Amino acid sequence: MKIFKYLSPERVDVLENQALRFTQANYLNDPFEHLPFVSQLVDEAFTNQLYKETLFPLLQQIAKRKLCIDDIPEEYRNAIPDNVKEEVFNYTIGEALNLIPAFHPKNLLNLFAIEGKDLGVDYSTLLKDSWNNKFGVLSLTKSNDNLTMWSHYTRNHEGFVIEFNPSNNYFNKTKTEKDLLRKLNEVKYSEARPKLTLIDSNIIEEEMLESLFQNILLTKSKHWQYEEEVRFIQILEDSDKIIKSDGQEIHLFGFDPSAIKCVFLGVNISTSFKNNLLLILNEARYMHVNIYQGVLSKTEYKIEFIEERVNL
Repeated sequence: MKIFKYLSPERVDVLENQALRFTQANYLNDPFEHLPFVSQLVDEAFTNQLYKETLFPLLQQIAKRKLCIDDIPEEYRNAIPDNVKEEVFNYTIGEALNLIPAFHPKNLLNLFAIEGKDLGVDYSTLLKDSWNNKFGVLSLTKSNDNLTMWSHYTRNHEGFVIEFNPSNNYFNKTKTEKDLLRKLNEVKYSEARPKLTLIDSNIIEEEMLESLFQNILLTKSKHWQYEEEVRFIQILEDSDKIIKSDGQEIHLFGFDPSAIKCVFLGVNISTSFKNNLLLILNEARYMHVNIYQGVLSKTEYKIEFIEERVNL
């Protein structure tokens, strides 16, 4: 597999500083980024099991104890009329919970299994917000001649495309065999948003995290299929440098020049920017990099590349 990064002229800093930005979901150009439909926090089977194995034994131990003032949250104690306090504290904890079913631990626990929309809670946005400051995405692609991407991501063909070496250690930093972080993953494209239950008893524990990553970080609408995206995801706290700009935190991860194979110049690249780019690429650290100039095909709607410098 080949991997490429489309860049506008302003992003020459990637080559100058040998660093790539890993972007939070809120700053990516797809509003559905990291936004599956999270219908439930947990499924009913999980809450029933948790109640049976954990809460019920605890309740059994205290159910026959008389209710006392310390069992009532301090902010609610004064709300109990004096003339009913004696009656209230004649109840056992078990009797009190049965009198107010809504506050019974089993019913409170079952609220987590109710669809968020029924509670007026947007679990999906809560999830995106919680992951937004944890994970950063480097978006790459398998193609270097996509006309639409040259227009969108290189400022109308004025910028450049970097080809990276997928075998370089930079793209292979997984810590476990099933680790989806720190390695290249192809994006899956779907007609519908994934519908998730965050803790699903139908999925074994070992596969649960993988399922979440696939559906949250690696699934996009089919509208983006033309991009043939390959993602590299890092934990933002591992970044080498953080820059604050226009209210954003920009997380940069450094790379070794050996990670770059080729650079392709846009068909509308300006002479001044091209000369500046070639000055950088002629430095000793980049002398191994092949350089190609993009030109318009005379017979097809495609871009062809002419050798500027090829290292044999």
